[in-house]
Amino acid sequence: MKILITGSQGFLARNLSKKLSKFGHVCYGVGRGKWKHSTHKKWGYYKNIKGTINNKNLHLLKNIKFDYIVHCAGGSSPNTNIINSTSQDQDYEKNVTSIFTVLSYFSKFKKKPKIIFISSISVYGNAKSKKIKEENNLSPISSYSLNKTIAESFCKKFYKEKKMDILILRGTSLYGSGLKRQLIYDACLKISKRKKIFFGTGKEIRDFINIYDFTDLIKCIIFKGFAGYNVVNAGTGVGTKISMVISYIIKKFKIKLKPKFNKLGKDENPISLVPDIRKSKDYNWYPKINLYKGLDDYIDWFKND
Repeated sequence: MKILITGSQGFLARNLSKKLSKFGHVCYGVGRGKWKHSTHKKWGYYKNIKGTINNKNLHLLKNIKFDYIVHCAGGSSPNTNIINSTSQDQDYEKNVTSIFTVLSYFSKFKKKPKIIFISSISVYGNAKSKKIKEENNLSPISSYSLNKTIAESFCKKFYKEKKMDILILRGTSLYGSGLKRQLIYDACLKISKRKKIFFGTGKEIRDFINIYDFTDLIKCIIFKGFAGYNVVNAGTGVGTKISMVISYIIKKFKIKLKPKFNKLGKDENPISLVPDIRKSKDYNWYPKINLYKGLDDYIDWFKND
């Protein structure tokens, strides 16, 4: 199959391309970044367009009949808004404008590719249920999650009006060797420098999914296929307190450190985000990487990077 992956140089996208190409799929990429010359081939891309996701760049791929588009482009997490590392306009452009551009461009094709849109479990907000189902009401409480919700609404609109086959994949906290951002990387960086102040309250419960498992789920979805409009949670179904993750990392670093939490973003950070993942198992998939084994591997990578 021919697959277009947006946000091609991002952590999820490049690892996805590497995996899919090993299974015989021909992967194309489009997205911003600093790759030079043939770097894309290292990650399994047959061809990569370096630049913003716009009609001009998508037009460079107009003669390729894509079977799937996996839209990985977008902001990385709700925390980027809370700590003001990206503006609301930038977040809207990354999470909403980019998918709208892709949907608009490819909706005009006679043979329309199937769309997999990478959303976020944060769209549920402070859900009361311990295991969040896809049918739960959406209640975003950060601009990031609000923009993901808006993006999902555009996906549904194009499904209804343009008869496009679309699958929304609401991912949990992604991690894995090579990722130099988000909570686990930030924790490793601070602990290695013997800094003890951490973001949030420490009581937040999150479901951490390893890059191997996340890309494997997308591979299984593509293998089985889908039609119509679908929403699938992507996680392990197991929640862990942030304070426990940080304490484990401190232990692995063999450093005496008592973590303190600054409570920053308390009102914009959901207390618990753990999904019900029964629908994802319909694609003959199940998570394989235990969190603590995954953390061991990540810490080894971090120390040797």
